[in-house]
Formats: sequence, C-alpha cells, structure tokens
Amino acid sequence: MATGVRRMTIILFGRAAQFLLALAMMRVATTLLSPEEMGRMSLVTATTAFFALFLINPVGMFINRRLHAWQSSGLARHYLTRYAGYLILVAVFSAACLAILNTAGAVNFGMPVGWLIFLICGSLLFNTLNQTSIPSLNLLGDSGGFVLLSVATVALGFGCAALLAGLIRPAAEYWLLGLLLGQTVMAAIGTKILFVRLQASGTATSLPAIHGRHLRALFNFAWPVAIAVGLGWVQSQGYRYFMEAQLGLAELGLFIAGYGVSMGMIAAFESVLTTYFQPHLYRDISMADPGRQAQAWRQYAAVVIPSLLLTVAFVVILAPELTRIFLGDRFQSAAAYVVWGALAEAARVLTGAYSLIAHVHMRTQWLIWPNLIGAILSAVLCSMLIPVMGAAGAGIGLAVAGLAVVMAMHVMLGDRVEVHHLPIRPVLMTTALAGALWMMTIGVRHISNAAEWWFVIGITVLIGTLYMGLQYLLLRGHLKGRKEA
Repeated sequence: MATGVRRMTIILFGRAAQFLLALAMMRVATTLLSPEEMGRMSLVTATTAFFALFLINPVGMFINRRLHAWQSSGLARHYLTRYAGYLILVAVFSAACLAILNTAGAVNFGMPVGWLIFLICGSLLFNTLNQTSIPSLNLLGDSGGFVLLSVATVALGFGCAALLAGLIRPAAEYWLLGLLLGQTVMAAIGTKILFVRLQASGTATSLPAIHGRHLRALFNFAWPVAIAVGLGWVQSQGYRYFMEAQLGLAELGLFIAGYGVSMGMIAAFESVLTTYFQPHLYRDISMADPGRQAQAWRQYAAVVIPSLLLTVAFVVILAPELTRIFLGDRFQSAAAYVVWGALAEAARVLTGAYSLIAHVHMRTQWLIWPNLIGAILSAVLCSMLIPVMGAAGAGIGLAVAGLAVVMAMHVMLGDRVEVHHLPIRPVLMTTALAGALWMMTIGVRHISNAAEWWFVIGITVLIGTLYMGLQYLLLRGHLKGRKEA
C-alpha cells in the first residue's frame, strides 16, 4: 500500500472515531439538555467564536503559513511561546468586554456573569492552545499523534460534560465546563509533545527579538483576515442573537440542534480532507513560483469540490433518519433545519477553499469584500425572514448568504488561479451519483416501514456504505502517488 493511502487510512479511522463521538455527544446533549439550555449554550459558543475569530484566528493562520519556515530555522518554539502570551492578553480583554456587555444588558445569556467569563475566556486560552499544538503536529508530518490527540480531546470532553450535566445539573454551563476540561488536559499534553519535537529539530543558537518589522508583517497579514472572519461571524452566527430576541431560547435550541447535525457531518468530511491534503498544499505554496502555487490550489479544489457535493447530498437525503438517530426526543422537529444547515455549511467549506487563494498570495485583504457581502445579506435576510417564517427563515438567509459569498469569491479571486481549469467533469459525475443515491433512498423508503428503528438504522447504514464507496472512487486518483515529504 502506498504511503499516501496508509496516511489517509490513519486519518480516516481517527476522524471517523472523532465524528462518531461528536454525533454521540449531540445525542446525549439533546437527551440531557432541554431546547432552552441548548439555546443558552449556542449563545455562549457564538460569543466565544466572535473573540476567537476576530482576535485569534488571523494570528493562527499566520502561524500555519510560517510554521515550516520556523521549524527549519529552529525558531518555532520561540514564536509559539510568544503566541501563548498573546492568548492571555486576548482572554483578559474578552473578560473586560463581557463584563461591560453584561452590565449593559446587551445580550441575555441566561447565566451568571462569573460563569460566562470563566467559560468563554477559558475556551479562548485552552481550546486555542489545543487547536494550535495538535494540528501543528499534523503540519509537521505526525498524523498519528494528531489523530490520537484529537480523538482523545473529544472523548475526554464528552465524558466530562456528560458526567457533570448528569450528576450535578443538566444545564449549559456544566456541559460547557466538561468540554473545557477535556480541551485543557489534552492541550497540555499536545503542547508538551509538540515542544519536544520542535526542540529536537531546533538549530538556532540565539533567539531573536521581535522587532517592528515582524509585527508589521503579522499585522499586514492579520488585519484583513480579522475583518473577513469577523464579517463571516456576522454571516454565520450573528442570527442567533436576533432569533433569541424574536423567537426565544427554545426555538433557537431546536434550530441549533438540527443545524448541528449537518455541521457535524460536513465538518467531519472537511476535517478528513484538510488533514490529509492541506499539509501538501502548504508545502507547495511555500515555493515562490506563482504557477506552482496556482496549480497547488487547483489540485486542492479538485479534491474538495466534488467530494463536498456528494457529502451535502448524503446529509440532505438522510435528514429524517439522521435526526432520529442523533437528536433526542424533544428535538425531532428539527429535521428540516438539517437541510438548511447542510447548504450553509457547504458554502462555508467552499468559502474556506477560495480563501486559501488570498493566503497563498499573502493578500488577505482580498477576503474583505466577499465577506462583507455575506454579512450584509445574512443580517438583512434573517431580520426580514425570521419574523415571518420562524427558524426556517434563518436557514434560508444563511444558505443564500453563503452562496453569495462563494460566487463573489469565484469572481473576485478566481482569475488568480485560472478557475476555468476547475474540475467540471467530476462535478457533473458527482451530481449524477447524488441523483442515483437519492432515487435509491426514495425507493427503499417506499417499500419499507420508515417508523421502525431497525429501518432507520438499516437505511442509514446502506446509504452510508454506498456514500463511502463513491467517495473512494472520487478520491482514488488523488491518493495515488502521494508521498510523504
């Protein structure tokens, strides 16, 4: 078996375990917690995401872009230590902002401010360390360690969350506290392993000071990303505050649960592909040749786009069955939201792929206008549709805004990588395969009793097996000849 196939197999099994744990966690959470508690939890996670995306994500992207160069020069440990100090400053700043928001009564989080600050700032610090150290192992070639620690993070957090919510009180703060405990423990382990690896590879004899030119380079890269991801947050998560004000926490919790099923499925797909293919992409774009950089992105897009379309079709086709399996009894009305979540998440994955064009060229300001379009559309559509259509209006608004961002990025950034070379034939083939999968599912439902649990499990296993086989056919050509660098 080729080295690339072996590496993909390790990643696939690890990500499958992580994916199943995440969906089991969704089932347990929606069994223990009420829709209102799920709504409270979604507001906390959205607020955490705002600070993380706006203040941390741009710096994290810069680290990904520079990690191989820092490792080669022996400076990676030095810069990552400075990054940890920056995270502490972000946590302190976020705590001050939360205290002000709580005093002003701007958002009804439904929990004491002490809990709010502890959970959000703890996540900004320890979950970021977790999500920096462990993926860095994969970027440096240690896929086995990356997969093991990633799965352990989910498993430990799941266990702690279920234990605390089940034994103390089924409330959002105890569930989030359990997740934070798992992230913190595995962050410590992952950071230790990473630093040992970096120390062994270091070649520098003296550590350089961080001068103004270093900060300018970071700032020039990061500020457009910060604005772009901040606008992306408005597009993808800002609706939660409006929905809570218009429809209440319970309806928000139902929508988030349905959306979370499709988000988990598509995130698992995205994670497998990016874990395997992004290290190759980052190595290729580190070359100075623009032609080689454009070719690297086109190869990446040729992998992501057809596979993503098939995954979206799978989630949409099996939305009723997935809701029965992965959500508790109080959340079964959320099946329709699974479909809207799949469409919105597909747009998010495509947006991420197009965003890499700007990262390749170190011109992240290109991301601002497409994300501004998405943020405005999402805010306008959700504010117009939610009062009229309820939670379904949020789904429509998110899906339409996401599609608009993808189209804008295709027009504004596509000429940088010659998008006329994108894989049209695989996309058409994937569309035909998805249609066949849909017709088969309709036929099976027609001849069987869809109300029985055995049928729900059976059709999910059947269509899931076919989906995995079709994914292998789509990816097989890209796996051949892939070698470790």
